[in-house]
Amino acid sequence: MNYLRRRALMSAAALLAVLATTSASAAPMLDHLPTFDALSSRLELTPEQQSKLAPLFDKRAAQLREAKARLEQATSRQAKRDVLRDAKNAGDEFSRQVESVLTPSQQYKWRDLRKEMRAEAKERIEDASGSRKP
Repeated sequence: MNYLRRRALMSAAALLAVLATTSASAAPMLDHLPTFDALSSRLELTPEQQSKLAPLFDKRAAQLREAKARLEQATSRQAKRDVLRDAKNAGDEFSRQVESVLTPSQQYKWRDLRKEMRAEAKERIEDASGSRKP
């Protein structure tokens, strides 16, 4: 698996948090996410799990690219909220599909990773907007 594909796959895993918690500034967050290899290592995925998850992550990465494009084209606050709501709903479904492949201990790690990514994304957004308190 090449670097860009791995990066896209992992981006899909965590971008739900970014899109669900941000506004138009969500799009740049694609570049700050760990690779699929890092996810695989952290969750200790088996080769069978990797083969089941890879298509899900490919699909999610495509959904996120589409959401990013829609977000950039949205002209009103309501349109941006609609894009983010749709992305969150798709992300929730994606997460359910991922969890269906994972063991209970991996599910716990997956949820923990998602929390971490949300916190990191929020911090980056606050830093970028200058709204973070020292």
